[in-house]
Amino acid sequence: MNSLDTLFQLRSKFIVLGLTGRTGSGCSTIAKLLSQESFSSCQFPAPKATHFENNEERKYNIVYSFAKENWTQFTTIKVSSIITSFVLDNSFESFQEYLTRENVKLEPHYESEIKPLFNKLHTQKKHLNSLKKEARAEQYSESEEKLEVYKFYFDSELNIFSELLKTALAHHTIKSRTTVFQGFGSNIRASGNAFESGFTAGHTFMLAEQINKIIKSLRDRGQGHIIIDSLRNPLEALFFKERYSAFYILAVNAENKYRFNRLHNGLTRNDIDDLDKAEYSDISGEQIFHKQDIKTCIQISDIYIHNPDSDEGDSLESIKRQLVKYLTLIQHPGLITPSPQERCMQTAYTAKYNSGCISRQVGAVVTDKYFSIKAIGWNNTAEGQTPCLLRDVRNLKDNTDKGAFSKYELENNNFQLKVIEAYDGAFTSTALKGRSLPFCFKSAQNCIDNEKNQVHTRSLHAEENAFLQITKYGGEGIKGGRLFTTASPCELCSKKAFQLGIKHIHYIDPYPGIAQEQILESGTKKSRPKLVLFEGAIGRAYHQLYEPVMAYKDELKLLLGIDYKFTEPNKTSEAPSGASL
Repeated sequence: MNSLDTLFQLRSKFIVLGLTGRTGSGCSTIAKLLSQESFSSCQFPAPKATHFENNEERKYNIVYSFAKENWTQFTTIKVSSIITSFVLDNSFESFQEYLTRENVKLEPHYESEIKPLFNKLHTQKKHLNSLKKEARAEQYSESEEKLEVYKFYFDSELNIFSELLKTALAHHTIKSRTTVFQGFGSNIRASGNAFESGFTAGHTFMLAEQINKIIKSLRDRGQGHIIIDSLRNPLEALFFKERYSAFYILAVNAENKYRFNRLHNGLTRNDIDDLDKAEYSDISGEQIFHKQDIKTCIQISDIYIHNPDSDEGDSLESIKRQLVKYLTLIQHPGLITPSPQERCMQTAYTAKYNSGCISRQVGAVVTDKYFSIKAIGWNNTAEGQTPCLLRDVRNLKDNTDKGAFSKYELENNNFQLKVIEAYDGAFTSTALKGRSLPFCFKSAQNCIDNEKNQVHTRSLHAEENAFLQITKYGGEGIKGGRLFTTASPCELCSKKAFQLGIKHIHYIDPYPGIAQEQILESGTKKSRPKLVLFEGAIGRAYHQLYEPVMAYKDELKLLLGIDYKFTEPNKTSEAPSGASL
């Protein structure tokens, strides 16, 4: 092994991929693909070798060649199996009682098959827990504990039992399988016990810590390419981001029509809608520590995989091409350049951090049809007004920053009373530790009006702001152009995009409204903007994947000895040895 290989092994030897996405998006499909023993068994689409029609074809040829020569099988850690291991901390009788409380009853033949395996694994888990206690008491070495952890999660019948349990629950209904396991996960994060829902602090990372122990046990055995399938709580994702620079969250997205096709067997449209509400609803307060929150997991992801195929039995050509690209770039950054879509979305992603909204930051970019950027926007107050993030309830209460507040806020006693009442006790709280005390005007006003009215937001939306920048500074027309947004446009912004003649709307995170069905799928097909789910790397991953370790020219010089020698005019010289030119 040469010194250059040693340098690149810093990136390629250890990789952890955390998958996230709504049920039916394709996380398990990707985990299954990457766990194949050989590159050929994945049946990745072969690239063109000559006569390329565009740069994207050339890029795919480059990454395909690299992936083919550097394939390493991934080991999958199934979060559902980790959750099952916590279920096994309890007795089979407790398990039955829990299912009864959840109105789920196993069929007799499944129960007779599950019970003996449950009891067998329950005994093994008790033994593993006792070894952990001995390790903490230094009566048992850390390496021995890692070996026992590996044996339980990979050499025992845990994964078989977990799949059997999911099958048994799915026989009741697929909805039961999903909601029961979601309940187990939430309970573990809340109380430390799969069957108890009461929240007590200190259990948030129990699943993540167990996964981390398994990662360490795999590394001890020389297995450095690992997939976590799948992450559903953003704090768990942040847990791994903080620990491993080689950790990437892959969000797998699919249009609803494809998800519905995959889920329709056993689920009605209403069941799927209920499932989406459970997975994609806004959560607040202590819920952020234990509830699943796929919406936020997608928002903080590093790489977005678009899975447009309508059925798991299809060739999956699209996601296979994307996987080849990003696996190559993780191992060898800068081997190709970003796509135009990635470049524009990265700009929108960076722009969102200018937002002073304390609820959600969104960025947007408007381009012409050639991806040339014409305007950038983010959700924020109008120019000259103070963003919510920079305002403080204490200044409103004491009237010590008049310029930050509106006449309504300063003079309406009912409004002031409502806001100050909501923050009662916060003014003297030691929990703040120097933090400011901003407030959301929309939330306060809607509380007074007893309604949910979006018109009370102080901020312009990111897309709206980008459109207005063009008008404000006398820019050119954008008819036929593109809109990039880190969310997806609401009804109002969709109407503006439609009116301005935007032809493609590239988005990451679906907006919970009826913008697509009511606005964007109205009118003549020729005039409609096309919604395009984003695929690519953004944020820190954009820099990690596209910033070369060194200039590629220098890399080839070190690897092959390639160099250009200057030859003086009218003089002959022997050709340099080796690969020098």
